[in-house]
Amino acid sequence: MTQTPNILLVIADQMTPFMLEACGYPIARTRNLAALAARGVQFTNAYTPSPICVPARSCLMTGLHTSTTGCYDNGDPYHSFIPTFAHYLTNAGYETILSGKMHFVGADQLHGFKRRLNTDIYPSGFIWSYPLLDPDDPEAKAFDFAPQYQAQNIGAGWSLELQYDEETHFRALEYLRHAPDGPFLLTVSYTNPHPPYIVPRKYWEMYKDADLPLPHYPDDMDDRYSDFDRAFIRWYGLDRKSIRNPDDLMAMRRGFAALAQYVDDKLGELLEVLDEQGLRDNTVVIFTSDHGEMLGEKGLIQKRSLYEWSARIPLIIDIPGTAPASIDTPVSLLDLPATLADMAGQTLARPMEGRSLLPALRGEPLPDVPVISEYHGEGIMRPSFMVRQGAWKMIYCHGSAPQLFNLETDPGEWDNRAGDASVAKIEAALLSVITDGFDLEAIGRDVWDRLAQKQVVNAAMAANETAWDYVVDQDAARQYVRK
Repeated sequence: MTQTPNILLVIADQMTPFMLEACGYPIARTRNLAALAARGVQFTNAYTPSPICVPARSCLMTGLHTSTTGCYDNGDPYHSFIPTFAHYLTNAGYETILSGKMHFVGADQLHGFKRRLNTDIYPSGFIWSYPLLDPDDPEAKAFDFAPQYQAQNIGAGWSLELQYDEETHFRALEYLRHAPDGPFLLTVSYTNPHPPYIVPRKYWEMYKDADLPLPHYPDDMDDRYSDFDRAFIRWYGLDRKSIRNPDDLMAMRRGFAALAQYVDDKLGELLEVLDEQGLRDNTVVIFTSDHGEMLGEKGLIQKRSLYEWSARIPLIIDIPGTAPASIDTPVSLLDLPATLADMAGQTLARPMEGRSLLPALRGEPLPDVPVISEYHGEGIMRPSFMVRQGAWKMIYCHGSAPQLFNLETDPGEWDNRAGDASVAKIEAALLSVITDGFDLEAIGRDVWDRLAQKQVVNAAMAANETAWDYVVDQDAARQYVRK
């Protein structure tokens, strides 16, 4: 590259790497992602900083933990005075553009982007913040999540989610075909393969006879559940509606694989336009996701879990002119903002809690430091953390016994080694990352204090019929041929 590089950041939603051919699992056909990995750097142990949409994306934007920004759940904002990678790149001379979902909550619907090419798919208010379920109501659940994972509700068709991604994609292609002369940052963020698993027919039929491995369930699986697991079994309604039968598991995995290929084809079209416009050799291309998806593993669905299928994400970065590589050292989506600011030569106004991966992208060794993911919000409402370092991973929900797994010997996270004297030093070291690095009591109080305040604002906004949902500034009279 002989000039300031453009940056294309492509984000999928809820895309676990354990279903992707490009990540070493011959299930969803992702030829474009595989080609990107072959010419770029693939981080094979990348994690979300929080396994839920809004908090994960707040970390992606700011490089800060959710417990630093106070963005705990899908109804939480973060301060507009916190610099994001979009602010830093704007100040470096980039035109910063967003097409698609970023799930900003609150009045700031740009957070440093110059403009958005379409609105968001989800509400901008605080309405997706919930207390714990009523323990005296055995039928209480947050949403009726389970039906989205049952075979009768999965298959070929069309959805609002697909409609949104088609608009997101069209606007992104339109932008690339008329890209500015100066450097640009284009973030393209699709909502698929997030459920519902309603799939364009041609993609659904591609997986009609596909060999889709189903999860393994030990006979004593239910006895191995942690307090965190049990809270979300009830939260999702899985204690009343099962998703464990082979028909449901096969349908959800077929739907996921088909939608993952749909997103992969979108990536391919973006790259084709970069080539057509002569931009590819001067454009950094990044592909990732906000978090993963359990897809029936351990009998669980959705995100929020700190197990691997929910916490791990794909992360591929292609910088033209750098050598392809595969890096196994654990990293975080939290590292991406510092990396982008580093690429743009920007000095940080406040230290980020992620680190720049730029030295590793240039071939330097990447230190193995603890990688942290956290979830404290709806469904559990108490501090919960994951720490990964080397082969070892700890999951800790405040007030409950920890779980400790060796992912090299136990990739399925079945053998809890917590309390094993032979690994006591490892357990103590990982636990201290959490207890010494975070004020657990303060986080626990803040989660509840914020909830009460947001409920007051929600009620007033409903009464006033006000909203912050983004409206695209678009003058149709100035489009196309008018002279």
